[in-house]
Amino acid sequence: MKGKINMNKEVIIIFHQYLHYVSFFFTIIALLTIIIGFFLTIKQLFFSKDKFQFKKYIKEYFDRSVILGLQLLIVADIIDTIIAPDITTILTVFMVVIIRTIMSWELRHED
Repeated sequence: MKGKINMNKEVIIIFHQYLHYVSFFFTIIALLTIIIGFFLTIKQLFFSKDKFQFKKYIKEYFDRSVILGLQLLIVADIIDTIIAPDITTILTVFMVVIIRTIMSWELRHED
């Protein structure tokens, strides 16, 4: 009986480590998405024929990459909440969801 309990604890520990790696992966992908979106926006601003379309480039490239990055951060934070469900991780997920929702709503209702 004790052997089974110890084995179950080991499986749970390994599963938590795996989830931590998955969460870290999503966090890295989210940050890369935002950074790449920033550099694509800068590239478009400098190498575009139409130099006065700043708002268009920001909306097309950077805003969309930030929203995608925030969605990936939500996934990472939800996984972290599964690993360690404390008030800090729950509030982090809540704040990222609120920010992402406001940004998405604002982008849909812009002219």
